Amino acid sequence: MKTVYLTIDDGPSKDRKEKVDILYQYGIQPIWFCIGSEIEKRPEDVIYSIRKGGIIGNHSYSHPRFSQISLEECFEEIEKTDRIIDSIYREAGVARPIKAFRFPYGDKGEDNNFFKKPYSEEGKKKISKIMTFLKELGYTKPKFDGITYEYYSKFGLKDDIDWYWTYDVAEWCTFQEKPMFGVRTIDDVFELMELDLPEKWAGLNYPYSDDIILMHDHPQTTPLFKPIICQLLKKGLHFGEIPLE
Repeated sequence: MKTVYLTIDDGPSKDRKEKVDILYQYGIQPIWFCIGSEIEKRPEDVIYSIRKGGIIGNHSYSHPRFSQISLEECFEEIEKTDRIIDSIYREAGVARPIKAFRFPYGDKGEDNNFFKKPYSEEGKKKISKIMTFLKELGYTKPKFDGITYEYYSKFGLKDDIDWYWTYDVAEWCTFQEKPMFGVRTIDDVFELMELDLPEKWAGLNYPYSDDIILMHDHPQTTPLFKPIICQLLKKGLHFGEIPLE
């Protein structure tokens, strides 16, 4: 059975508890990559997420593109949210199990179309400094040895400290003015799930690799949340516990 790991970006939205309860109902443990400024608005919802078995990851303080801010600002975005998450875990009375980070938009410090063109030398230096900073703060990422896609190693995703995804559910496209991937409705989301293009970021039907699934905690797509989870389960996917090493 194919194993997938559920990662959910942004938020906490006003609907966080509803989503936590849905996942708890199905025995799915997510990692919630939260925005620091949003945690400050809804700390109790984040504590609820923790106490229901979820893990809180760092998704920066204000969700900027790291390619569009200075290195010092990148550090501040990470460290400020790190302190907020530490405080939330203390308030929840739970030991923080892992320090995990995901870049907003997957933007590591230069244009994130790394799979279309290589990073510049200047971009590589900036990214390297951010990775070093994350390591110094104690951030880690499991090896995810079950992920066997060639691109995952080729583009450095396997070895980098940040948690990149391998499958984007793309539900966020449904409320964009110019939807990407042709996704406008939940039926379009389901149609994407049926693709079998493992080396083109659409490997849900490829049985020889695990996947890191990306969803979002957006209020606009709350009605889609449970149907998407049910559709993923219907496909026979096994949601694994978030690995810590």
